[in-house]
Amino acid sequence: LTEPVARGLFRQVLEAMGRCSSRGVLHRHIKAENVLVNLATGEVKLIDFGCGTILQDTFYTQMEQHGPDELCPCPMGTLEYSPPEWILFGCYHGQPATIWSLGIL
Repeated sequence: LTEPVARGLFRQVLEAMGRCSSRGVLHRHIKAENVLVNLATGEVKLIDFGCGTILQDTFYTQMEQHGPDELCPCPMGTLEYSPPEWILFGCYHGQPATIWSLGIL
């Protein structure tokens, strides 16, 4: 994978995240396994919105509601992609956490 190709793929991931954010969606499970690449076209698809939620300005916590009667099973996705504040304090802001996860990716 050359640097220009990697840069193009990452740009597509950023564009997908921008579209999510503009529609008020927080993915919360950004990781390599959730980025699919069509090798024939170079097109990127972001998958696994199972941990996704509505984007909010306040902190997210491990006790937030995922549905009417259930807590979110994965409030910040995979630990290795989680921001330090989630690991240390059990809360995070959505967009900064997304940027952290993208940096790990």
